[in-house]
Amino acid sequence: MTKANPLAWLLFVYDVPDKPSRIKVRIWRQLKALGAVYPQMSFCILPDSGAVRSHLKGLTSILQLYGAPLVLRAKPVEASHSQGLLKLFKQDVEKEYQELLEECDEFLDEIRKNLATGNVTQTEVSELEAALEGLERWFTRIKARDIAKPRTRLKVRRLLAHCHDALLNFSEKAQPKTPNQPQRSGHRL
Repeated sequence: MTKANPLAWLLFVYDVPDKPSRIKVRIWRQLKALGAVYPQMSFCILPDSGAVRSHLKGLTSILQLYGAPLVLRAKPVEASHSQGLLKLFKQDVEKEYQELLEECDEFLDEIRKNLATGNVTQTEVSELEAALEGLERWFTRIKARDIAKPRTRLKVRRLLAHCHDALLNFSEKAQPKTPNQPQRSGHRL
């Protein structure tokens, strides 16, 4: 084995099934023989950008009070590894976009339910506006991390526009709440 450069490191990330365990053990032994260490640390992969680095500086100073943060810059050794990493990011963002689509559908269901039951009040409009603002903030947070821009992003944008239209239509039908009118609370998102 050649002498290692103490300033350069390799992060070897792998994922194998728990069963059969002999595969995991064999890989672990081979890596330990190469000098691998398995720190008892939480681990994540982030895209390398100025915004991410700036945020990590703040997190690192907080984490130093409680543990030992470690930030390393890494790049895939082979193109196929880079494609695998991008696939992980795409899957993660896609999953979150799907969750947001489901929440948008629930928002629209809530409007339909309120219309069907006659719960068309200014109070309900305010609650729905707050819920829609939350969906918009969530979309903004996902987009900020979205390096792949999947087609689902466009679906979310369109469904959010539909949510805005539905809320506008709902709010036009809402009557101002009179002092004697009982307040009904709808499902909150």
